[in-house]
Amino acid sequence: NRSGLRKQWYQRRVRGQTDMYGAMAYCNIGFIQSIMTFDRKNINQAILDLDASLQFVQSLRHKDGVISYLMSYVKNRDFSTFTEVEKHAELMYAELLLIRAVLTFAEDAENLVSFVKGALKIKTCHSLYKEMYSCLALNEAQRISATLENTSTLFDRELAGGIKMGWGAFSLGISLLPPKILGLLEFVGLRGEKELGLGLIKEAEEMDVLRSFVCANGLLNYNTVLIQYTKSSAYDGALVDRILAKWTARYPDSMMFDFFSGRRALISGEVAQALQLFEKCETSGIDWAQFYHLCYWEKMWCHALLLEWERASELALKLYRESRWSRTLFAYLHLAFQFTHESETEGLDKVAEDIPKHQLRIGGKHLHIEKFAIRRARSFLKNGKFLCLPALELLYVWRFLPLMSRSSLSSLVPLIETALEETKELAPYHTPHPTDDWFLCHLLLAVITAELGDIDHSLSLLRTALQSEDQIALDHFYVPYAHYELGCLYMKLSDLAQARAHLSYAKDFSSKVKSYSLENRLLFRIHSALSELSTSS
Repeated sequence: NRSGLRKQWYQRRVRGQTDMYGAMAYCNIGFIQSIMTFDRKNINQAILDLDASLQFVQSLRHKDGVISYLMSYVKNRDFSTFTEVEKHAELMYAELLLIRAVLTFAEDAENLVSFVKGALKIKTCHSLYKEMYSCLALNEAQRISATLENTSTLFDRELAGGIKMGWGAFSLGISLLPPKILGLLEFVGLRGEKELGLGLIKEAEEMDVLRSFVCANGLLNYNTVLIQYTKSSAYDGALVDRILAKWTARYPDSMMFDFFSGRRALISGEVAQALQLFEKCETSGIDWAQFYHLCYWEKMWCHALLLEWERASELALKLYRESRWSRTLFAYLHLAFQFTHESETEGLDKVAEDIPKHQLRIGGKHLHIEKFAIRRARSFLKNGKFLCLPALELLYVWRFLPLMSRSSLSSLVPLIETALEETKELAPYHTPHPTDDWFLCHLLLAVITAELGDIDHSLSLLRTALQSEDQIALDHFYVPYAHYELGCLYMKLSDLAQARAHLSYAKDFSSKVKSYSLENRLLFRIHSALSELSTSS
């Protein structure tokens, strides 16, 4: 109960008790509520509580003298001079500051100044974690050294787990970013290493300390959610099964672990089981509706994977009406699924007209996926209420096609082939740019035939499409996506030179076209594929 936690925390502060972890628990609940709701009142209250907690924890941190402060710029501080409370305060300060940085972005998402302030806070957090982890790693190395086997433990078990979790999260998170962003971060001293990050988070989870629960959720999120969207082959099924077995035994009624069990079933192609687990989450009795919106989102894609377009459309509409996360995207999803479900388009023109009205801005910029949705909505209205295979395009963009059953994939082939024939034979065509839709049909067919095991036919379809890449009028993003798919196919065939050539072409495509739809989404995937390619070569 958040109000109860808040009352206890303030009472203890008045009595002068150093209840840092009570402050952290309360602030975490406020942070989650703020991010889930994006309600201005919740965000402002969470910021006030975080600022009070930071001030409180700051009063408990080690006080450096002038010389020690200046020396900290050239070498790490000596944590052996810190009391236990001061060590915990150092870690707690870094954790609270990181949460405060994220809320700085949410506080005024349209303001670039807020974005810069948040970035500076993250840089401070990174420096604190880096310093603590360097000292922890050195201390652990000394303790296992034959010559220094009597070296005392510098950090207790809870601190060690927290430090490993924090530094591991930074290392993993930064390593997943595309090179364009990585270059900027490395310029200011932020570097990532995926294997180190994953290893540290796993260690912290296995230590069974206070933060192990957070580590378990982070590892499950990485392996069951993030990997799908980056097309990484690093899915660790054994780790996922071990964590789920361990933590569901401890918390059998936990909605989060039921949710991740659903995600595990989904990425394993067990769509019906995934639906059951997501529906079970809806009976958890949690007060925040936003947790249920996560389930609606996953259920929507499950129904789309089962080609149940009407049910997918209903869930998208439910999200549009109830959630504030991205009403622009939810409205377009509703339009795309409903258009695919039936040829009757009555009422969809009003949906398309409303799509641009709810566009968000983060850090002063519009979201790429929302800009894509708005462009599609405008095309729908401009071209007589027509879009070419919009639901299949979305399944491709969100990387759900690889999760579809062979029977469902096979049933999509005639649908795409019919649309492809229309681009060549229908006169006049639905739009002024039939080549764009012709290219999309080839791209979708290539992905599906590859999933069905016919890699040679998939390669042929992509090569045929790319022969007409200069004729695309509007949807230039199909070209780098096609090169990316070619690169992935050549990786499967162990032709690493061709794979690298196509992936590099896709990565540098923005030099040919100043900007294109869904660029950042593709760059994440290319970065992941090139990282795997470097490991293989």
